[in-house]
Amino acid sequence: MSGYYHQVHAELNPAPVHKRPDGSWREEIELIFTDDPERPSWKALAPAVCAIDAYQARDLAFELLALADVAEHWEKTR
Repeated sequence: MSGYYHQVHAELNPAPVHKRPDGSWREEIELIFTDDPERPSWKALAPAVCAIDAYQARDLAFELLALADVAEHWEKTR
């Protein structure tokens, strides 16, 4: 089943997942994607959870900002 999620929630997991070779701890950020709360439960997509670290979160943030700039440009030219 494919579809689009309507909401995303992000939270920092306070418990370190594992120690890196350099001695630092990998802190986990959880992204939770959920369907429209108004949709009947039998039609709703199951929540999807994705765990990323700080480096991946920065990469994602950069990509989202770049997409926002493009979308904003398109809105102004249409």
